[in-house]
Order: sequence, then structure tokens, then C-alpha cells
Amino acid sequence: MIRWPAFASRLPVTGIGVALLFAQPPAHADDGARWEVLAGRSRTLQTLWTNAAFVERLGDERAIGPFTWAPDFALGWIQSRSTSTARLGHDVGLLAFGARLHVWRGAFVSEQLALTFGRTDALSTAGEFVGSIGWQEPHWVLMLRHASNGDLHRPNHGETMLLLGIAF
Repeated sequence: MIRWPAFASRLPVTGIGVALLFAQPPAHADDGARWEVLAGRSRTLQTLWTNAAFVERLGDERAIGPFTWAPDFALGWIQSRSTSTARLGHDVGLLAFGARLHVWRGAFVSEQLALTFGRTDALSTAGEFVGSIGWQEPHWVLMLRHASNGDLHRPNHGETMLLLGIAF
């Protein structure tokens, strides 16, 4: 059974965010945008694993010297965990915007700023930094992603995810 993340019922902008994320361009528009649906596992505090999922929308690629970059919008979810060592018992949603820099063939790095919905000891502030490194092909993507507040607030365990996804 798939359960809807608990934080979603507290988001006044959920409907707007989902509508913007899934808005389809006109049929004649070929803007080069890319959609990705990613899922995987997230880890914090050595061995506390849980599920994570993201939907990403990449805009048109733009040249910057020998590289290209694209605006990157993401809506993500990290599932809660039961533990007695840290406060991790809440789902966390992320709404992030940043850029993906394509550095060599399919290799990329990205940096995003994220608003979080739900707090845990791993993601403890309303704003977090999200950094990723990965490989993309025309119809799939693999990435290692880390979300953290950059030690601006404690606790700051962060979440490190390995995500695999399809692209279209």
C-alpha cells in the first residue's frame, strides 16, 4: 500500500506546486525540457536507511564555456524512520530549485536550494542545500544526492541518497 506523505496535508501550496510540476507545454512546443522520476534509498546516522523519491523538471540547456547547464526544479519526499537515537519519525518533503551543470558526456553536478516541509534531526531547518553528482542518458539517470543545511543549525545529520530514475 502506498501512503501519502503526512506533510502533504499541511501544505497550502501543494496543489499549486503539483500543478506547476506536471503542467504540460503545448503539443507544438519542443523546448528541450526533461522530466525525471527518481527513487532510491536515503541514509543518515551511519545505518539508518529509508525510502526517497523525486520528480525533477530540467529546463532548456544553455551553453557556459565548454559546458552546458539547465535550470533544475525538484519535488521530493524522504520517508520517516523509527529510531530511539534521533528524531527521524516524520516524513520530509522538499521543494527545490537550482541548476544542473553538464561537465562531461553524461556526467553532471547540481546544486539546489530547497524548502523543506517537515523537520527531523537529519533535515532540521526550513531551508536546505541539495547537492548532486550523477550520470544521465536520454532515458535514465543515476545520482548520488546530499541534502543538508550546511551546518547552519544543529542537529545537522543530513540525508545522503542513491537515486535511480527514468527520464522523458
